[in-house]
Amino acid sequence: PTYRQFIIDNAVPETWWQDRLRLLELLGGSHGADFSYDLGHILRRIEPFEQDLVPESIILDGRQGRHQQALRLLTHGLGDYHTAVNYCLMGGASSFHPSSGSLTPSEASIKEDQAVLFGYLLTEFLRLEDVSNRLERTSELLERFGSWYDAGDVLDMIPESWSVELLSGFLIGAFRRLVHDKDEAMVVKALSGAENLQVAAAWVEKCSRTGPQVEESQLI
Repeated sequence: PTYRQFIIDNAVPETWWQDRLRLLELLGGSHGADFSYDLGHILRRIEPFEQDLVPESIILDGRQGRHQQALRLLTHGLGDYHTAVNYCLMGGASSFHPSSGSLTPSEASIKEDQAVLFGYLLTEFLRLEDVSNRLERTSELLERFGSWYDAGDVLDMIPESWSVELLSGFLIGAFRRLVHDKDEAMVVKALSGAENLQVAAAWVEKCSRTGPQVEESQLI
């Protein structure tokens, strides 16, 4: 489960716990886009407890545009890889207020911004301490979201000791996209040539119907 779901499912009937859930809702924007708060003041208040208030820190990092730090905390601080992926898909939007629904790629920001965030996430996955976890998460990320990555950049980042099999899903997807792009370019070129021929044929037909015309010069 995600960390957000974990804290909801394990909520305790204590005042401090309920206050924390309300704080997460508040920071995450559950009161609507028109609601705002003093970000600097909140940061100063939680600074002494930032090691314990990791979800709150993630939301505030996102609000400040510190997306790489937010993804680092999600990956290494919470181990919440699902929310980290959704963070990228949503362009850094809050993932922690409990009333939010499913996060879908259709709600995300433009693809260029997503690509930057997925680049950060790949970097963090490659830094996971547990080797088996690092291999599993990295290969899964590349296979599921390979379209956000440049194959050359990925190969430069991946250790040479990794087997091709670990990246087979990503590499096959990248090859298919290259072939598709090449085929698409050929189709566009062919359609453009056909359109030019149609224009030329229409011009010849029009000239044939009207016949030759001679314009007499007018003396002034």
